[in-house]
Order: sequence, then C-alpha cells, then structure tokens
Amino acid sequence: MKRQTAFLFFAILAVVGGGAIVFLAAQNYFLDRNKSILEDEISQTAKNSLATTKKFANDVKNLNTDIATLSELLDSANAGLATTTAQLAETTRRLADTAAQSADFQAQYNVAKNTVSDLQGQVGTLKKLTETDPELLKKYSKVYFLNENYTPKSLAEIDPEYTYNPDENYQFYSETYPFLKSMLATAKADGIDLKIISAYRSFGEQSSLKASYKMTYGAGANKFSADQGYSEHQLGTAVDFTTADVGASFDGFEKTPAYQWLNDNAYVYGFILSYPADNTYYQYEPWHWRFVGRQLAQYLHNQGKHFYDLDQRTIDQYLISFFD
Repeated sequence: MKRQTAFLFFAILAVVGGGAIVFLAAQNYFLDRNKSILEDEISQTAKNSLATTKKFANDVKNLNTDIATLSELLDSANAGLATTTAQLAETTRRLADTAAQSADFQAQYNVAKNTVSDLQGQVGTLKKLTETDPELLKKYSKVYFLNENYTPKSLAEIDPEYTYNPDENYQFYSETYPFLKSMLATAKADGIDLKIISAYRSFGEQSSLKASYKMTYGAGANKFSADQGYSEHQLGTAVDFTTADVGASFDGFEKTPAYQWLNDNAYVYGFILSYPADNTYYQYEPWHWRFVGRQLAQYLHNQGKHFYDLDQRTIDQYLISFFD
C-alpha cells in the first residue's frame, strides 16, 4: 500500500513537473525498493529453508537413532527368542526323555508288580496246598491205603434232622460239612426225602464192619465192603444216603426221586457217585456219595465221567480248589 502511495506521489510529480527524469527516478526508486524487499524475502526464505533443512536433518538423525535403537532391541529380542526357543527345545527334549524314562519305569513296575502278584499267587497256592490234606482226593477202594492212625483234621456232627437214625451220632469232615448241609437243605426244600445212614467211620469201625460182613457173606463181602484202610468213609467226606421208605437195606434206592435228585444236583455241591454201575471196584452203590470239591465234581459231570475213571495225577490238580 505504501509503495502504491509513493508511486502515485512520484507520478503526480512527474505529471506536474512534466519531466521524464523525475518519472525515471521514481521508477528506479521503486525498482530498488522492490529489489531490496525481494532480497529480504529471499534471505528470509533461505533462512527458513536452512532452519527447515536443519530441523529435517535433526529429525532424520533422531529417526536414525530411533531406528538403530529399535534395531538393537529387535536384535536383542531375536537373540532372546532364539535362546528361549533353544531352551524350549531342550526342555521339550528333557520332557520327552523323562516321559520315555517314566514309560520304561512304568513298564518295569508293571512287570515287577505282575511278578510279585504271581509270586503271591504261587505262595497262596502253596499255602493252600500245604494246608489241604492230600489224602482227601486219593483213590482208595483197593488202590490207596489209610493206616489205622489216620483221622480227619476235624469232624462236625450232622444235624439229626438229616439222618436216618436221629439217635445215632453221624459225623462229617467239618470243613466240608457246610457243602453237605446246604445240599440236604436244598433237597428238603425241593420235597426230597434224603437221609444219611452212614458217614465217617474210623479204621477200627471199618475193620469191625468188614469182619461182620465176612461172617455173614464170606468172600462175597469183598464185592460191597472195603477192607479197613481202603474205605472212603475213613476220610470223613463220604456218606451213604437212603430214604424213610428204602431204609437200611438200600434196596431200590436207585429208583427213588432222591437218587434222581442226587444225579441232577449233587455235583453242584461238590459230591460225586463213587461206584456207578459196571465199575471195577465194588458192586453198584447208588447210595454212596463222596465230596471231591465243586470244580472236580463239575468237570466229571460235564464230561460224563466218574472219579475212578481219572488217573491220580489229573485228580491231584483239583486239590487246590477242594474247598472253593
């Protein structure tokens, strides 16, 4: 605005003065003035540019510093990550080794446990065998012999309600009596008239009985009566059954419902018929039953065999389960 006013002033002078010199002087003034202003502006612009350049350079420097710092941090982080990765890999390897060792230890433990269990089972088996009288499963009847000193470990009195002569004292091996009593109770519940007429007999009692039979039947007594020491009755695990109708003669016992019931059910309680028809030891004795344990009785029933059909070695295998 000032320049325009000055220029107007000199223009007026020129017009008034009418001189070209004055106008030229005015024009030069303004040119110098504009030049000075322009130079000032250029100088200021240069200063501003220099300041901007310095600031940019400083910013770049700071940025490079930041980049370098970040690069160092990144390198450190990468190094830490690499270390952590290596540690993780090592830990994973150790865990795998530990797992393998644990699995191996578990396998060894299982083997040891099974071994201990097997040994305990064997010890238990040996204990049962040592505590079970081996005579209980021997084949007597002219095969094995019981001397005059042999008696069962313990005897139990048979409940009089199951005996043919309630006033007489019948005895049975105490550890197997529960099987006999259970069988008799079941038979009674089924309406079967089943009575015991003979049970345990000592060596001396068998000797006296055999002597009386010989006096009556002579040599024929050997067909139905064992000599002392060969009778299953001395074991305390054999009984003779009868019914109220059949009585002491045993005549027709094989035709009674009691005999049929025994054939169908006695094996369940561990009892077997010792002397079936056509045996090679004594005459057919459908009344004479012996306890041999449930497993052996079940086997004989399933196979359709009789006790004396088996060899002694096979029979002895069932001694361990005699009281099961």
